[in-house]
Amino acid sequence: MYEIAVDVGGTFADFIVRDQQGSAFTTKVPSSHEDPLEPIIKGLSELAEQCRLSLKEFLGQTNKFVLGTTVGINALLEGQGAKTALITTEGFRDALELRRSRLAEQWDFRVALPQVLVPRHLRIGLRERMDSQGVSIKAVDHGQIEEIAQFLRQEEIESVAVCLLFACRNPAHEVEFKEVLQALWSGVFVTLSSELSSQLGEYERTVTTVLNARLSPVLSNYLQDLRSLLCDKGLQVPISIAQNDGGLTDLIQASQSAVHTLFSGPAGGVKGGWALAREQRLPELVVADMGGTSFDVSLIRQSKMEMTPQAEIAGYPIQLPMLDIHTVGAGGGSIAWLDKGGMLQVGPHSAGAKPGPACYGLGGQEPTITDAALIMGLIDSSNFLGGRMTLQKKQAYEAIDIKIAQPLGLSVPEAAYAIYQIALSLMVDAVYLMTVKKGYDPRSFALAAVGGALPLFATALAEGVGIRQVVVPELAPVFCAQGLHHARFQVEALRSVYGVLREIPSSSWNQVILELQSEVDQELSRLGVCPKQRKYVWSADLKYPDQHHEINIDFQRVAADPEVWQQLGKEFHKTHQKLYGYSQPEKSLLLVNLRLLALEREECLQTESDQVRIQVNTGNPFTCKTSKRIPKSNELTSVYLRGAFQEVDIFHWRDLYPGMCLQGPALIKKTFTTILLEENCEAELDQARNLSIKIGKDDDNYEYQNE
Repeated sequence: MYEIAVDVGGTFADFIVRDQQGSAFTTKVPSSHEDPLEPIIKGLSELAEQCRLSLKEFLGQTNKFVLGTTVGINALLEGQGAKTALITTEGFRDALELRRSRLAEQWDFRVALPQVLVPRHLRIGLRERMDSQGVSIKAVDHGQIEEIAQFLRQEEIESVAVCLLFACRNPAHEVEFKEVLQALWSGVFVTLSSELSSQLGEYERTVTTVLNARLSPVLSNYLQDLRSLLCDKGLQVPISIAQNDGGLTDLIQASQSAVHTLFSGPAGGVKGGWALAREQRLPELVVADMGGTSFDVSLIRQSKMEMTPQAEIAGYPIQLPMLDIHTVGAGGGSIAWLDKGGMLQVGPHSAGAKPGPACYGLGGQEPTITDAALIMGLIDSSNFLGGRMTLQKKQAYEAIDIKIAQPLGLSVPEAAYAIYQIALSLMVDAVYLMTVKKGYDPRSFALAAVGGALPLFATALAEGVGIRQVVVPELAPVFCAQGLHHARFQVEALRSVYGVLREIPSSSWNQVILELQSEVDQELSRLGVCPKQRKYVWSADLKYPDQHHEINIDFQRVAADPEVWQQLGKEFHKTHQKLYGYSQPEKSLLLVNLRLLALEREECLQTESDQVRIQVNTGNPFTCKTSKRIPKSNELTSVYLRGAFQEVDIFHWRDLYPGMCLQGPALIKKTFTTILLEENCEAELDQARNLSIKIGKDDDNYEYQNE
């Protein structure tokens, strides 16, 4: 039987399949904006061929299928989605447009604000009211709902977002509206804020609800088309969808809550980084992923994935817990351009897969990072994408010459190197944002260099931020897909319980605990997770009375008693001191939310002696040879670095074996990627076939011998 994981990115779709013997096959194909299902079938067909089966036989023998998708976030970034109406409490329909008082650029009042998600005439105030404690003080007007239904039909509305005031304290009015509306208008898609993001923060809750209403019909149509197509091709098991928090859900839930899948692909990379950190015994790890469209950074700290209670995407706040991933537009297809002042910029716009970079020869005219790497000699033009694409160096040369080199008075190699350096500076800034600006010392981290493009920048990036160790995993080019193999079903429930921690009645606390437990157990049962396989993590969002942001604190005991309050307070003050450099233990604490995270228990990771055998477009697993060290390669190439072309060694990944040590400068060619070793780097392949690179030479690090 086979387990398949697919990560469909903006430029490439990555595939990995594992069999019962522990072997893994991978492939990578270009994405298609016109027909997003076509790359999936093409990639699965290639995997079936590697397994020496027809596609129908291959899918018929599959017992797990996991998908990471960018359909939702692409629709958001492109301004697409279902035509949506917003129902809110009468008098509050402009909250979506008023936003928050703070500006992203506080000194620039001319910065364009994100587009209002719902025009004013489609924002309707419902006659109803809850008070701040969730007590109904004005009943829902059923007569108005009939008028609303008639109006929405006339406007050809496809989806309805409902976000009523204080629904996070009592969802009764939202539920009542939905039931009445669907009785009048069967089949209309409705998103309730109380079911999606039941917590305080009216603006953030409204935006999250509206985005879900806009995007879910788009994702639902895509997933249903995919399911029908794969079932026709022989797939017999359900499709699992990766979520922002690193967990999995099924097609039913994903179709109802698209905002939970906006970072489903990058979340797989974080999950893979977590597994790599455990395997390599690296408690502090920066996971840096550079694909065709973006550069993503996340952290593994104290062997745990870093989470954030909410994120911002394209200027819109998403009030949902998700893995803390920082993204910048610096992928292989990111376009280099000159601003009005003549300064060289890179990204955030991408050439995508079609037409792609100029060197693809598919009609692209803009110079990209990939074009620059080709001119610098870092990419083999005859062996791109596993040898299935021949790059056009002449077209890359002309694009850089016309758009960058001539306006700046540079030679084409100098311009290409400038593009490389600008892209590198964007990556350094992104890593600094996730480490130094959060109070973490990057020198205490190792760097996991993953994605098809990052290994070309990894050693320079590590040196730029002070990191001394880089790990390039065996499956680096398809790392997000590989990480999805470690994902399991995961459900989180939340209740707003706003009040002074020590003054919350025990009966209220226990009631919330029971409700949360029942909610997650019901969903896990629906997903088929048996009680013995469930793990529960309880936490509370706490803050000082005069604070705006909360801190999430885990706790073990769930019974309401003074010992629980004391433990929560102690951990909060300790965490606050660590994060902000001070604490105020004399102050009382406000409890904002109670959370319950329920997970399907993780399977034990493989030991070093039981590593998966990797097969990439070949029929034979690698075999270990007797450990030895070699100083030089018999193959050389010319690479433009630091202002001049220089000869560097070329090594091929397929020829490496555990114990072999390499010294930079050198290029290591691997299917779907190339690793650049800078002059001050030394690399060694470990028993798991991960390449460990040390930045900066120690006097007695390695002893090289002549063959």
